[in-house]
Amino acid sequence: LLYRREDPGFRRERRAAVVAMTGALPVFLLFPTAPPRTRDGFVDTLAHRGMDLDHPLLVRFYNPIAAMPSHHVAFAVVTGFGLGARSRTPLSRALWRLYPVAVTGVVLGTANHYTLDAVAGAVLGVIARRMTR
Repeated sequence: LLYRREDPGFRRERRAAVVAMTGALPVFLLFPTAPPRTRDGFVDTLAHRGMDLDHPLLVRFYNPIAAMPSHHVAFAVVTGFGLGARSRTPLSRALWRLYPVAVTGVVLGTANHYTLDAVAGAVLGVIARRMTR
């Protein structure tokens, strides 16, 4: 959206997304944590959709126990607040700023993350935005 409009803020938002994604890597590598969906009593929504997360091709690029911090929430904070700040109407600004809240609800509701994972992801997203002002 920002790229298509040739918005000068596009590069900043792209840098913030890269910083947020890169900032989580040390935690993923040093302290991998499993998501709650892997515990007994939880429904693994991805497995019910026929997705095999243990497929040899996927495991080369995907860490199934990398839940802390939440990339989902970090990216939602970066994009939601970035696009919200550049929106032209008050309604679209408000909707974009609610986007991280909606994503947090989804990742908690589907047992992809614990609450602390989501909070850490939100903090990571805020830090990434501030680092790329």
